Amino acid sequence: MPHDHIQLAQTPNGELGPRCKTCGDRLTFGAAMIIDENYFCWEHYVSITGADTATVEIKRETRFWKE
Repeated sequence: MPHDHIQLAQTPNGELGPRCKTCGDRLTFGAAMIIDENYFCWEHYVSITGADTATVEIKRETRFWKE
C-alpha cells in the first residue's frame, strides 16, 4: 500500500484518522494538513510552510444589533 508509513488512530469523537507526523496528535482526515504524503496538525503545518489563514478578523467597537 502506498501509505503504509501513515500511523492511524481513533479520534476522541470516534473517527479514524492520521496522527501528526511531528507531534503525534490524533487528527481527522478533514483537519489534517498534507505535505509530501505526510499529515500534520495546523500548528506544525504553519511552522513548516510559513502559511497562515487568509481570514481577516474585523474588530468592531459596537455590534450592529446594539445601535
